[in-house]
Amino acid sequence: MSLLSGLLDHMPPTIAGDDKPAMAKRAPDRSRLVLAERQATVTAYTNAASATPEWRHARDQYISHVMACRACYAPTARHCPAGADLRATYDRRPMEPHQ
Repeated sequence: MSLLSGLLDHMPPTIAGDDKPAMAKRAPDRSRLVLAERQATVTAYTNAASATPEWRHARDQYISHVMACRACYAPTARHCPAGADLRATYDRRPMEPHQ
């Protein structure tokens, strides 16, 4: 015999559908908690997934160049002439369509 079965021996058996007490069995003077629905605020976040295709293309070209070019070092804004042109193109492209 397992330890768990020994602990549960004193509990009465449950009947199917007897999980919740009926409303009449509950104390009528007890206040009830009600979940309030939160108002969903719609905010538009600008990220690469919602950016314009032109911006993503310029970003991809710039990143591909910087990762391969030994003369470019993006953290200090040091770029070769080609990297500087790609960075300028990337900066000029609007990320959102309405800009």
